[in-house]
Amino acid sequence: MLLSVDLLGLAEKDLEWYQMLVRCVIVFILAMLFIRVSGMRTFGTRSAFDVIVSITLGGMLGRCIMGHYPFFASLIASAGLILLHRFASFLASRSILMRRLMEGEPVLVFENGRRQESVLRKYHINEQELLTAIHEDSVDDFAKVKYIWLEPDGKLSVIKKES
Repeated sequence: MLLSVDLLGLAEKDLEWYQMLVRCVIVFILAMLFIRVSGMRTFGTRSAFDVIVSITLGGMLGRCIMGHYPFFASLIASAGLILLHRFASFLASRSILMRRLMEGEPVLVFENGRRQESVLRKYHINEQELLTAIHEDSVDDFAKVKYIWLEPDGKLSVIKKES
């Protein structure tokens, strides 16, 4: 037991390089497990909630490696965050209200040749961003676009007119 305590530096105020390395390996393995439990959606940053979970988990695990907070307490708190995310995702999959609260809704920014100027200003979307979005969908002219939606994840989705 003494060897494992020394390798993790559980009783140390300042960690040695090898203790941080051992912690890093353990946290890496557990982070892979957490990602599997949480699901890849978390790290695909589909919603603001997913981004917050990603950032928070990274901060918690980073502190665990660096020794700023107790090792096992940080790991347990990280696991708790992942379980909270799973529960919230479950609720969002079953409730429209929860889904709207956690993920938001798409916003129409362009419809049949007309830009929704007030919406574009509100979300700070400029002409070049709209052009980039249509070009990424192999469209060269706004006349060929039926709708452009600002998705909850911040991407612009282009719906082409029927030919």
